[in-house]
Amino acid sequence: MRRSLRLLPLLLCTATLAWGQAKPGTNPSAQTGAASREPDIRITRRKPAPTVDADVRRGYEALQAGRYGEARSAYEQALKRDGTLRDALIGLAWCFEGLEDHQAAQAALRRLLELYPRDAEALAAQYLVGGGIPGDAAARFKQLAERSERNAPLHFTLGVIHAEQGRWGDARMAFERAAALEPGHPDYLYNFALSLDRLGQGPEAMRQYVKALNLSFRQPAAFNQEAVRTRLRALAAPAS
Repeated sequence: MRRSLRLLPLLLCTATLAWGQAKPGTNPSAQTGAASREPDIRITRRKPAPTVDADVRRGYEALQAGRYGEARSAYEQALKRDGTLRDALIGLAWCFEGLEDHQAAQAALRRLLELYPRDAEALAAQYLVGGGIPGDAAARFKQLAERSERNAPLHFTLGVIHAEQGRWGDARMAFERAAALEPGHPDYLYNFALSLDRLGQGPEAMRQYVKALNLSFRQPAAFNQEAVRTRLRALAAPAS
């Protein structure tokens, strides 16, 4: 099975947390009877929102739009300032993969794993771009996926490994998990549909193919849209 190399999602999140805030409806200066009491003043601590490097954000936006050259320039600019930026390194690897420079992609991932040897998404990316991982890849990724149950790229990669081994039942479960975690990801849905198709579950495979096809018009996808349409027509044709 030809691998469907979709861009791994990068963690770009901003969040703020607050502690010790007064409950709604309380009046800190309220008095009880004739005696006044000290205002119920509390210290409110607010962590600053995690900041994302401007060039990393610019690279991510370009990467999602399939503008690999532009994304590469942005990530490289960010890495000039800080060569340890995790998101910039994994983003750069996927830029090179999009530009079909597989050796450069593998080099970027090796650099990333030297800095962050336990980075699960980097290990998944390394396998998908063909860098290989020593030992039993299926067992390794199954263990990683069990430790990170909500990590869609790990489940997707485990599905790819099972599919390459012809274990379509296991592949279906892994692809289904990845698609459930990220239902807006066209290639996860496509691979889920493909596994259903290989298992002879035509009606459900058709539904998932259609979902994947519709999503592919909104964001880049690695699968061939015309091939999916052809397969849908074949599945819909009456049995002879």
